[in-house]
Formats: sequence, C-alpha cells, structure tokens
Amino acid sequence: MHGHQVDLNPEQERAVAHGAGPLLVLAGAGTGKTRVLVHRIARLVSTGVAPWDILAVTFSNKAAGEMRQRLRALLGLAAEKMWIGTFHGTCARLLRIHGQHIGLDANFTIFDDDDQKRIIAALLKDNQLDESATPQGVRGRIDRAKNRGVDPVEAAADAPSAELGSYAEEILATIYPLYQQRLARENAVDFNDLLLKALELAAHSQIGPELASRFRHVLVDEFQDTNRVQYRLVSHLSRGSGNLTAVGDDDQSIYSWRGAEPRNLIDFERDFPDATVIKLEQNYRSTQIILDAANGVIGKNRHRHDKALWTERGSGEPVLWEQCADERVEADFIARAMLGLVGEEGRDYGDLAVLYRTHAQSRVIEEQFRRYSISYRIVGGVSFFQRKEIKDVLAYLRLVIQPSADSCFERVINVPSRGIGKTTVERVRAHARSKNISLLDAARACSQGAMTQLRTAARKRLAGFVDIIDGLRDVLAADASVSELIIQAVERSGYRERLDAEGTPDAHDRLANLAELVGMASDFDDETEGTGTLVEFDERISLSSATDESDGRGTTSVTLMTIHAAKGLEFPVVFLCGMEDGLFPSLRERPGVDQTDMLEEERRLAYVAMTRAQDRLILTNAHQRRHWGQIRMSTPSRFLDEIPANSLAVRAEPERMIREPSERRRQRNRRAADRASSNYDEFSDAPAPPSYEEFDQRTYYDDIPEYTVDGVIRTPDGIDAGAAVNHSSFGEGTVIQAEGRGKNRKLLIDFSDYGLKTVLARFVERL
Repeated sequence: MHGHQVDLNPEQERAVAHGAGPLLVLAGAGTGKTRVLVHRIARLVSTGVAPWDILAVTFSNKAAGEMRQRLRALLGLAAEKMWIGTFHGTCARLLRIHGQHIGLDANFTIFDDDDQKRIIAALLKDNQLDESATPQGVRGRIDRAKNRGVDPVEAAADAPSAELGSYAEEILATIYPLYQQRLARENAVDFNDLLLKALELAAHSQIGPELASRFRHVLVDEFQDTNRVQYRLVSHLSRGSGNLTAVGDDDQSIYSWRGAEPRNLIDFERDFPDATVIKLEQNYRSTQIILDAANGVIGKNRHRHDKALWTERGSGEPVLWEQCADERVEADFIARAMLGLVGEEGRDYGDLAVLYRTHAQSRVIEEQFRRYSISYRIVGGVSFFQRKEIKDVLAYLRLVIQPSADSCFERVINVPSRGIGKTTVERVRAHARSKNISLLDAARACSQGAMTQLRTAARKRLAGFVDIIDGLRDVLAADASVSELIIQAVERSGYRERLDAEGTPDAHDRLANLAELVGMASDFDDETEGTGTLVEFDERISLSSATDESDGRGTTSVTLMTIHAAKGLEFPVVFLCGMEDGLFPSLRERPGVDQTDMLEEERRLAYVAMTRAQDRLILTNAHQRRHWGQIRMSTPSRFLDEIPANSLAVRAEPERMIREPSERRRQRNRRAADRASSNYDEFSDAPAPPSYEEFDQRTYYDDIPEYTVDGVIRTPDGIDAGAAVNHSSFGEGTVIQAEGRGKNRKLLIDFSDYGLKTVLARFVERL
C-alpha cells in the first residue's frame, strides 16, 4: 500500500507512514481516527510486518468488529491472523494460553455484572448484611478499586470517611475476601480480574519477558479511556519493541467515573520521551461555527493538549440558544422546532437527536413527542415509564389503591431488599390460596401468627411491609396530593435510603428518575387544581406507558439519548437541552474527586455533545425546573458564556414581570419554602432551596415564544394568544397558547396571582 493510493490529509498521512518508535496521535472529534488506525496497520503489513505480530486494542466489540472488517477489505485473509479485540478479550486470550503459570486453569469462566451481583447478594445474606448494603453498591466499590489496580479493602481504609464510613469499610472488609475465594473456588474471574491477572502475567519471571517481546507493534484506540491497569499492560506489551501507537483525544475523556484516566494521554509523553506526536485537527463532520463553539468551551480546560478543530465545510448556521420558562416549555419548543425542520426544511426525523445530561430529562420530552405524534427511540436506556424504579414505585401506589393487586405485591414485597425471601413469599402465597384472600391480607395474617412455620424474624419483616402499605393508605386518606404520596412511597419503602447508600452513578440516575416522577405528579396536581386522584394519575401513567412504542409519523424516529451514550455518533441536527448550572455542568460533589477536575470532565462532556452535530446545533435551558416536587430557579450554564459571541444566536429573552403576590399565594409559598428547607439535606446534588422571599418573588413570563409551521396560533372561537380571560379559581389572566378543539381545547394562561397554568378552555370566559 502506498500513500498516494489513499485519500489522506497531510497529518493523517504522517501518522499512517510513521515507522518505528512510540507514536501519539491526538485525534480531535470527527478527524478520521479510525481511518488512520486501519490504514496504519495496513501500511505496516505492506512494509513487511507479519499480521500475527500486530496487536490492535479498542474498547468495544463493535469497534473491534468494524476495525477487523475494514482491514479485511484492505488486506484479505491477512486480517484474520492479527490480534484485534477489546482489552478484556485480549487479556482473556492471553490467560487461556499462559494462565497456568499464575494458577489459573485454562477453562476458567468469566463472571459478568449479574453474576457478580448474585454472588455478592448471597454473601451479604449469609453474613446478615443484606439490609445494610446493596450488591450493586459493594460491586461498584470493588470495581472502582480494581480499576486503579489496588486492593479494595485497603482502598476503603484509605478513603475519606465521607465516601464510605467505618461501617461500609467493615462490610467491604468482610465481603471482598469471601468474594475472591468464591471466584477461585469456581475457577472464575470477573472482568477486572482479566486485566489484573494479565498484569500478573506481565510480572511473572518467565512469561513477563516473553509477553514484552510478543508483538512488534501495539496499537490502542480511544487511549483516553484507558485506566491505570490498562496503561501499565500496554506499556509492558510494547516494551520489547518500543512500538506503541496511542490514538485518542484527551478532550473526549468522559468516563472517569468508571475508571478512565484522562491523564494517561498527558503522561504518555513523559513515559515515552522519544514519542512522535501528531495532531489531527481537520474535522470532516461539523460546520466551522459548531467547531468554534466547541473549541471555545473546551479551550477553558487547563489539563489538555492544545488543539483546535477546523473544517473545509464552511461556516454554516449559527448555534441557536433558546431560553425557556420551564422544562415543559423547553420540551414543547424542541417538539415544535422539529415539526418545523421536517415540514419546512424537508428534514427526516432520523436526522434529529436530543441529547441530555441525565436519563430523567427524557420524561417531559417523551410526553411532548407523543402529544405531537413525533416518533422517537431511546438509545442506551429505556423509556421513562419502563424504568425499574418507576415501575416499582407505581406498584406501591397501585397496591395502596387496590390491596388485592397481587402482581404488585409480588413485585415490591422485597424491593428494596428487606430480607423477605422466596420461602417466606411462597408460604404467604399458600396461605392466600387456602383462605381465598389477597397476598397483602395473607401477609398481614402471617405476620400475626397465622402461618406457624414462619420464623419470628420473617413475621417481623412481613409486618414491616404491611405497615408501609397501611401507612401510605393513611396518607391517601388524609387527602395528600399525589406528589406528596409518591414522595412518601419513596421514603417509607426505603427506596431513597437504599439508593443514597449505594452511591453509584446508576443509583444517582435512578433517584433523578424518581424526582422526575414526583415532578410529573406535581404538574398533575397543578393541572387538576389539587382535586386529581391517585386513580386518575395512575390512569394517565398507564396511557403514557401504552404509547411508549408509538410508530408516530413516517418511518424514522428522532433519537433521544444521554451525552455519554452519544459518544462516537453524529447527527445532522442536535438539540442539547438542560443547559443550566447544577444540571449541565452537574455540580454534584463526588467524594475524593477534586471540583476542578469534575468541572473539566463536564466541559469535555459538553465538547463531545456539541461535536455530535453536523449541520445544526440548538441549545436550550429552562429558568425553573421541578425537583422532588419543588420549583427550583436555575441559571444558564456557564458553558454558554464560553461560546464565542459570533457563533451564538440568542433569541430575545422573554420579558419578565414580577407581580405582587396574593395572600393565598404567600401562604402557599411559605409552606413550599419551609418544606424545601427542611428537606434540603436530601438534595445533595442541587443548589440550596429558595428562601421564602425567593418563592414570594417568583418570576413569571408574559411572552412565551411560539413555534408552529405557519407561525400563527388560531382557535375556533376567537380566544387566541393575547386574549384576556377570567377563571373562577385563578382569576384574571392572559392567554399565552391555545391548542385543540371543542371540549378538549387547552389554554396556557399567565394568571396574575398564580403564574402559568394549563386549563381547559370551557372553564374560562373572555373579558
């Protein structure tokens, strides 16, 4: 293969043609790094390197498969003789060959995440710790330590007390040795052990030197995502030849929470002082304005290799920044803008993507998309109403509404884990059958001694569950709002306490989803003026869930995903929502992690999100959002200030007006402020709650921008946007938006004393 046969830019050609010695390729977003890596391997083969002397490592089976497919097209059967695979797959292969030297039988099995959690759950139960810790939480602490190549028990002892606490250290000290013994007894390893045992091979007096000279060239893709163990391993495998090629972008290192070390790219030049460094900065994906915006944000990071993306595509459309009153207005804007892009510009729904920082943000967007019949798909997650924690809490509520809902009883009797095992449940089930009663009534009877085979501890646990349901029924009987009932379900069930104790990123996401469910219930309470019932809310949820797989319009769908899931993808049009301090960047403290490092990773995440866009980038933020039923005022993301002014088009901010609150609203706001203040310690990931004065001076907007195909909103009876109306409960207000027909027509109205409310048109009269 010769350079003139391949269409490469000068820097790509330099990287492909590099001969012996370490090579660092700093490949910015959209600069063709995979193309460079593949053609470099092909060039090596064409210059005499045997295919079986080449090791190429990447992070996913999909990426490895794509690399092999491209090489097969270039080299034919020679590609089959190379070592191409993931880190874990490569280590497993090495251990099958050499594992006997470190006491590992060649027929070892590999335990996945579910296997790990199952074993840990059994160990926790055997040691009567299953009510004090979660399998997921213990597994996460073990994995984080192994990613750093340290002993988890020693790591726990050295951790700040705020991270674990002495009791959590005791749990880890008890479980971890037993966990490793269990793996050894079953001739098994977990994923992290694959790496650690391969590193153990590297240190072996006989096998270590052999591995150091096994490959003539070692090439690593996505080098910024390597952890310290992986870095040490590839350094050893390339020690004999000195030919290590690292391809990556420190600006796209966004996985520190799962062990990735962004400093590995920075340290490369220190550890390999004779390395050749080549920067790939020509972008083939985005317009120059999008790149300027992304460069402006990432340029504020201190710990990075300096580079700036550029393109020959032209300047393109300015980045649009849309400011919205709240998350519902934000979702409505996104939906209407998409209708315009499809209807007026001829875009396909498959061209459009919505990216968000947390899974919980999808809920209100999903609702608006269903409302406008916009087909969508969620990538890297499941629809909001299908998420486990949502279905669990809804099962509690349905059991409150209908005590005979046996399927709900079976779903949550031991969720979160409260030590009620399968044997206990089967005996409750048998008693229910014998007496022809519900499982809940059978559990109540068994807790009171009706089933003599049950031990005292089992009866107490059943009694505790029954007390939870009875307590929630008391809350319902006291005319609590639906949102308050959900909060009580999350608290009394122990769900929140368990997720807080788990402390993993997944647990944080699940808590955010539950907070979003409370927000949805708060909206329901507002819309129904506090008269809506739990049965009606449950019906709304059921109908929403039933349309999760709606075909919508056309044959393609809008893509919804978190920014983390979007890495490596690209879309003609990207909407990046939730651009607010506290949400993006997330300002949630992570024990043991420096705040500056956290902010830099959030900035890298913004860079990744922005560089997914090819033609259009639209940024949105909301001035207020609900969090656990409370309205939280927010400020636009600091990242917006870092985008060059000439790259950003900002729509005129809606005119604000602060009205003198009524006495009724003053009382409501004082209660809300008191509740927010008393619960503040539970909102560790959010800014401090508003004071009463801040609640009292709540800002409203009298001009909500509209996005329709024709730009004009009309209604059959003449009550259009701008009309003055009166409502029997809310008083006078101004119509902001009107939609629908007949008795189902809805109006969004800005009321003088109550702010924005959505009401049915038949309940207002025109002034």
